[in-house]
Amino acid sequence: MNNSIKLFLLLLMPMMFSCRSSKDLIYLKDAANNEIIKGLPTEYVLKTGDILYVSIKSISPEVNQLFNPESNMEGSNSQGYMKYNTPSGAYLYGFEIDVEGNIKLPMLGKIKVSEISLPNVESVVQKRADEFLNDAIVKVKLLNYKITVSGEVRNPGTYYNYNNSISVIEALAMASGNTDFASIKKIMIVRPFPQGDKTYILDLSNKSVYLSEAFYLQPNDYVIVQPDKYKNFQLNSQAYSLVFSSMSILLAVLGFVLR
Repeated sequence: MNNSIKLFLLLLMPMMFSCRSSKDLIYLKDAANNEIIKGLPTEYVLKTGDILYVSIKSISPEVNQLFNPESNMEGSNSQGYMKYNTPSGAYLYGFEIDVEGNIKLPMLGKIKVSEISLPNVESVVQKRADEFLNDAIVKVKLLNYKITVSGEVRNPGTYYNYNNSISVIEALAMASGNTDFASIKKIMIVRPFPQGDKTYILDLSNKSVYLSEAFYLQPNDYVIVQPDKYKNFQLNSQAYSLVFSSMSILLAVLGFVLR
């Protein structure tokens, strides 16, 4: 085997090992067309420290002013709601569940809401409002439904969810998706519990991920996208190629000179 062939093989090796198959980055690649995938039902249960947005509207302007002070702010009503869209705004203007599991509302007093699922809390507040008000319309939302996404994603950070649920795939989309170095078979979810944090490892390449209790995220969950095992070699492959290219030129020059 002459020097040229040996050199060619040396140049080829880093390219062979640095390339990943696109199949390594496909979500749910075992799911068939028109297949219905059923996940585990999930309902977040409210607890002490959660912060709620509570809106109660009726035909009485006085009641509306009492429960919805943002409706009297300058500008449109939609601008009034913007004050809830920051952590400080939620803390200042939301209703926090106290250590006894209650929120305290004007006129309505204390309402027990802890240990109640998020989809059902609205009916609990509605029932209390009906005792005092006629034709009241109640809306309740969780303000501290935050998810932190880090690791091999394009825009790591803390994101707020304003729906009743959010999946890990939606959370990754909020972070602009995973990088090309991500291992979608090793998505770690860290979930806080009173006794400590619990970890889950999800494989997003397999449809069975829907059956994990961590597929639908809960407030204060951490989503950590781990790197592929070949990441360091991939990052260094260009440097390797440059070195081998320089060696190739050097050997070619030496071969020409020594003829």
